[in-house]
Amino acid sequence: MGEWSRRIGEVGEEIVGEFLDLIGWGDSQRNLTLPCMKGLRHGNSGKSRTTHGIDYLFSYESQLSNRTLDHLVISVKYTLDPYPANSNSKFKEHFLDLAKTMECFKGSEIRQSSNSQFSGIDRARETGVLFWLSHDTSDTGDVIQKVSGARNLDDYNYGSIYVVDNKRVSFIYNTVKYLSSNRPDSDIEFFYPNTGKNYNPINKETSGKILPVEFVNSSVLPLKLSNKDDSKTFVVAVMDDFQKDNLKRLMGLSYEITSDFAKDTLILFPNFDRIRHENQVSEAKSSFRDKRFTENVRVSSYRADFRNTSNE
Repeated sequence: MGEWSRRIGEVGEEIVGEFLDLIGWGDSQRNLTLPCMKGLRHGNSGKSRTTHGIDYLFSYESQLSNRTLDHLVISVKYTLDPYPANSNSKFKEHFLDLAKTMECFKGSEIRQSSNSQFSGIDRARETGVLFWLSHDTSDTGDVIQKVSGARNLDDYNYGSIYVVDNKRVSFIYNTVKYLSSNRPDSDIEFFYPNTGKNYNPINKETSGKILPVEFVNSSVLPLKLSNKDDSKTFVVAVMDDFQKDNLKRLMGLSYEITSDFAKDTLILFPNFDRIRHENQVSEAKSSFRDKRFTENVRVSSYRADFRNTSNE
């Protein structure tokens, strides 16, 4: 049983490792061990803990906050079974295990060593990323919705932790793979919006290969395509199903962002259907005065299906 569990864990780490490559986190350190500084507090059943394990550690200079170094402490929990109907107990176990690790990571030599690899940094912050993934494909994989009511998660000084489930991984994976397939001659980068904290023009990049951790479990994903003819395409993908009102809001957001760089805009939904939704797209476009913008807006689905090929 132990060997089987270990094998499942190894497969899970391999799958997450491939996903990290996709989002620019592929240079992560792997399988690190750090000493536990609070043995009794972090132990179980009265037994003192001696070490913590880190599946992946990725450090990068944030493009959303000036002169800030982000340390991502990544934990991978992978199971063959579906997410449990009552997920709070297992979620809390996974979450608190990572929270304890982060509490000790803050004062660790590993953190100090990672800091020393970067210059021009005013502050470093630690962020946990919990990948809780299921090999089962029978449900939507939206475990975050199931555990939204979990309680008593603030007993440890962990900073912030992002939870990533099947639904969030599938969303980012399908979006990037769709763009790779449908725009093979374009360079795909994640878009870095103005946040009010990334105002320094010397250091600021508008896009790049590294997905900011702030987007890893977001329901909206902005990207930029650099096309073969030197033009730019702004892409915004959303996890929620198509609705006309959402489309209008996304078009308004895109209009504000793209006026100074993009030739066209591509908005992606998981379930967009040309036959069912094309009239609603036309109606949404008609509410905008700038027809030069709307005539270059395309709507499609990032889920591959022969019935719903792109209308780009």
